[in-house]
Amino acid sequence: MNAEFRVTEKGLCIYADGEELISGICGYIEYPGHDFNVLKVKNVGEWSTDGESASCDNMTVELAPCHEGFLVRSTFTNLWEGIDEPDEFTAFAGDLARTVERGIVNRYTEANGNRVCEMQSQIDTVHTVYNAVYDSAENTVFDTTEGDSFVFGAATYEKYFSGVTFSREGRLTAHCRPEAHPIGTSEKITSEWFFFSPCADCVSGLEDFAKTVASIAGVERSERENPSGFCTWYYYAGRITPDTLRDNMAVLDRHREDLPIKYIQIDDGWYDCWGSWMPNGKFGDMKAIADEIKSHGYLPGIWLAPFGCHPGAQVFADHEDWFVHVPGGGAWRELSFDFTNPEVREYISSIFRRISYDWGFRYIKMDIITGTLAPGAHHDPSATALENYRLGLKTIRESVTPDTFLLACTAPLGGACGLVDGMRVSCDVFERWESLRDVFNSVIKRYYYHRNYFLCDADCLIIRKKENEDEECWRLCTRSDEEIRTYITAMAASGGILMLSDKLPNLAPEQLELISKLFPMTQEAARPLDLMDSFIPGVLDFGVRASARTVAFINWGDSPRDFSVDCGESFVREFWSGEMSVFSGGKFTSRVQPHCAKVFAFTPITSSAIVGSDASLVMQSEWSADGDAVKGKRIKSGERLYAASKGKGPTSSGCKVSAIAENDGYTFYEIIPDGEEYTVAF
Repeated sequence: MNAEFRVTEKGLCIYADGEELISGICGYIEYPGHDFNVLKVKNVGEWSTDGESASCDNMTVELAPCHEGFLVRSTFTNLWEGIDEPDEFTAFAGDLARTVERGIVNRYTEANGNRVCEMQSQIDTVHTVYNAVYDSAENTVFDTTEGDSFVFGAATYEKYFSGVTFSREGRLTAHCRPEAHPIGTSEKITSEWFFFSPCADCVSGLEDFAKTVASIAGVERSERENPSGFCTWYYYAGRITPDTLRDNMAVLDRHREDLPIKYIQIDDGWYDCWGSWMPNGKFGDMKAIADEIKSHGYLPGIWLAPFGCHPGAQVFADHEDWFVHVPGGGAWRELSFDFTNPEVREYISSIFRRISYDWGFRYIKMDIITGTLAPGAHHDPSATALENYRLGLKTIRESVTPDTFLLACTAPLGGACGLVDGMRVSCDVFERWESLRDVFNSVIKRYYYHRNYFLCDADCLIIRKKENEDEECWRLCTRSDEEIRTYITAMAASGGILMLSDKLPNLAPEQLELISKLFPMTQEAARPLDLMDSFIPGVLDFGVRASARTVAFINWGDSPRDFSVDCGESFVREFWSGEMSVFSGGKFTSRVQPHCAKVFAFTPITSSAIVGSDASLVMQSEWSADGDAVKGKRIKSGERLYAASKGKGPTSSGCKVSAIAENDGYTFYEIIPDGEEYTVAF
């Protein structure tokens, strides 16, 4: 897109490839007036432009080409008397020459005066109506009635938490939160950069958007392996001891091949006081505990909440000036460390150096950040909550070993781009089916963050049932067998971090085997093909691995539903049922019962092919064909593979082969490798 400013009878406009795209561009600052009225200071005077920038008496707007679209940023000069408590800076407002039909809205989470996009912020797909404004934290993507799609959102996270709005009529705005920092006469305020671009479709548009934002921030795509491990929280809560770890490691030791996890993470219950982060009487020597975990072949992990402290903590009693203050008053009720103070940075750095370098923990989960992040009076008077947040993350990053994995939880999303290794992107998982819908509505719709900003975390996996729970369990689960299989399917679709959180000694062998179907881990997030059509996406495309395209259908509703996906001529195998068939191409459709999932592997039709495996939910067993012969390597001991062929009868090497079904002139076979490699000639 070749975009430029032009001034016409509609005012300042953006033209794209010679056609009007956005007209009537303006900006303004809102602030509270008397009797709770909201007042506006608008841009004034006639616009002038050289195509790349435009100016009037008190505002300059910059335009920069980016990807298929452009970046836009504004600087506003206050020509009036001082604005004491600016509430919102609308850096860009204009009328798109389109009618918006449907879009994605990231709801805000509000805490301590902040409005941010974080793990608890729900995401809605909305069909627009006239005279309504849709306010979306950080970004949005939308389809128009004219048949095209656009992505629009904050491209930088340097100073202000930001958002965008859209309406059916095509009214667009991009706004920043000045956090009541006064703007004096002749003082300037500059917005974040915002990105606007057409896209082939909304799913790819969000992917391109995330890559663009990461590129602007200088962040390379993460190729780091997804962490997998055991977390104490969802079974034991804070009632843990070192024996809790030993009991669960003993199970993992026996199932190391099927459950090749890497981390043992200690959650809440190990420390003496929130703020000092020293071990309590139950845990004592944390280095010894970390060393014991390492002796079993795992890496130790730990939980803490480093952005705040308990009001009774000694650090608050001794250093009240280390915390963000309400303007003109004392510290915020939710105590928030002020990282613009170098003494705070040194204090928090000493905690993380101790945990990472001295004790030896290599996975650190940082929690309760949104709840302890506050705007207000900082040591640096010009600082904002976003700057404090990013400075805190940078301080922590520089204080741990290079191989320490940092996970943020209940934390603003976009502002952490490039500063943490992983990020929780969903609300907490609870006991019932309904919580899974809330969790995976967020996880699946946030697929585009994964590996671009950080690795995504869908919270822990909990597959226990009533018979697996005892007096140590603080959260009693009620999900059915079908719902648990759906849960596992959705975890695979997340493509991200996998932490187990049941009492493993209480699980039956078949339950441990069920978890094993998530290994090898998929590493990539599935693409939600029905992103704009469903409240919770249920057509999830894992892409092509091992010559097979894997697609999951999940019915989040309470009635049977038909799902479809476009597919070429293929052998089809459904993972959970093991059913196999031959599909002639076109729109593949299958009915899925309520709360259930189906996972299909589509393999292009050839004379002979491997069409499935029982080793992992997503087909990953590599194989090759030479005429009517197939050969490959198993990925797990005991793996069973499935083949289709029109051949007369198999001869095999390194495996056992038996015919199990026929369909449309093809015979389907089960292959059980004896060793690592196998060959079957049909």
